[in-house]
Amino acid sequence: MLCLIAMISLAISLSDWVLRGMLPSLKIPLSALNAVVCMYWFPMVGTYVLIRKYLIASWFVQFLTFHSLMLLGALCFGLIRAKLLPVSIIGLKEAVLISLPWSTMIFVAVKFYLAQKHLKLEQQLRKQAEINLLHAQLNPHFLFNSLNTIASFARTQPTRCEDLVHDLASVLRYSLSQSGLNQANKPTAKEAWAKLSDELVILNTWCDIERSRFGENLNISFDIDEDLLDEVVPAMLLQPLIENAIKHGKSVPLRIWITVRRDNQYMLFNVRDNGIGFAESDLANAHLKNTDIRDKRLEQNKVAHFGLEITQARLELEAGSRLELSNTSEGGASVEFKLQVGSMAC
Repeated sequence: MLCLIAMISLAISLSDWVLRGMLPSLKIPLSALNAVVCMYWFPMVGTYVLIRKYLIASWFVQFLTFHSLMLLGALCFGLIRAKLLPVSIIGLKEAVLISLPWSTMIFVAVKFYLAQKHLKLEQQLRKQAEINLLHAQLNPHFLFNSLNTIASFARTQPTRCEDLVHDLASVLRYSLSQSGLNQANKPTAKEAWAKLSDELVILNTWCDIERSRFGENLNISFDIDEDLLDEVVPAMLLQPLIENAIKHGKSVPLRIWITVRRDNQYMLFNVRDNGIGFAESDLANAHLKNTDIRDKRLEQNKVAHFGLEITQARLELEAGSRLELSNTSEGGASVEFKLQVGSMAC
């Protein structure tokens, strides 16, 4: 705002003196610069300092302060200009006529800018709060199933049980560290994204817990484009999709394939299985677009595919993307989504 006012004021002042037919002189730009400093920069900076120092909250008092400083600046400008150029001193009435409209326009412009800035910040905070709520719902969900698996080894295989506890601790630590729930210095959603390579390491750790649970009845394989390992993705995004496939696949043995490949400027993620596939109602509901988590009723006891609902809401909030649900020609379920390549720098 200060720079914009300076450019406009200098242009107007210089063109005004040229139209007056005055010969080029250093006094002309000095007079224009005097106008900028006295009538604009001094009132704006002075008002800001006074508002911050005395915590002035009233808009009327703020405007009165700004207008008073601009009026004082106009009088000072008139005195200095009269010494530089052959013009008369600006009187009090003329100073009021000059300062009142300019102070009003500038004050309204600044307040409008601040209002828009605060609105954007409020929207970001609301969005982050929704993401935090999604993470808070997701963590207990996978933790419950994993603890049941670990408990089954407590008496028969205590060493294996201990290893699984360490694996679960690593997964939970990663999930909490990457979520907005434990990141006071990460205020925005995308700053909580993680490298795909890190995500796959933790995902394999969690898959080992599930393999211990189902044994030979569960086979999970990964096909990852190595060129995408340094790209970043929302943390713990694939885990609910795999867990959903395990829970609803209902096929023995169950096979799950996770594929990540490049599709032009996008990363294409696909999780498919050889299970019974999605019901027609699930495929129909997948086309509904609504990021309001309250309307989606994400509570576990109300939603059949809790993991899908969580992931869909997170994708819309964090990446502006959507899940694509379908059934394969063999009858299994398939879930796909896209993320833009290079959308974040890690």
